[in-house]
Amino acid sequence: MTQAIENAFLSYGKKSAPVKIEVFLNLACPYCATFFQAADETLTPYIEKGQVQYVVKHYDKPREMLLYGTLANAFLDYKDPQRAYELMKDLFAKQNQWSESDSHSIKKLLTEEYGLQEQPDNIDLSLNIIAEAIKRQVKMVPTVFINGKEFQYPVEIDAAELKQEVEQALA
Repeated sequence: MTQAIENAFLSYGKKSAPVKIEVFLNLACPYCATFFQAADETLTPYIEKGQVQYVVKHYDKPREMLLYGTLANAFLDYKDPQRAYELMKDLFAKQNQWSESDSHSIKKLLTEEYGLQEQPDNIDLSLNIIAEAIKRQVKMVPTVFINGKEFQYPVEIDAAELKQEVEQALA
């Protein structure tokens, strides 16, 4: 029996998949943008074949450069994980256009361009993920766990190594 992943609000793929990949990230982090794109390209076929469950955990880490990511996360609708994923993909792709902005401009972008509204439930979801990050001693974003084994991106894992780890876990 596979163990359920804690705080799997944004989960992609089958819960019964043999490989569990969790990433703690923040929308304002440039390394997270790079990892997200690499994971999107690398993991999609494995997710589609039911081999990987990919769980994205937005870490609202209290650090100045990450605060606008936290603001953007407040607008994601976790009840629609597929739309949240597409929004994250787009926000990461356009990160340099909005992450150096100000909070008013970011809220305007999220509400007017993306048609989003602030999600009150996200405060509790965020607190759950923060508590988990503290418990698991996640110090930086992105931090990736593959079947519980921790990796720091970009130091310990890149797209090729991610694919290699998935292949090893499936073997």
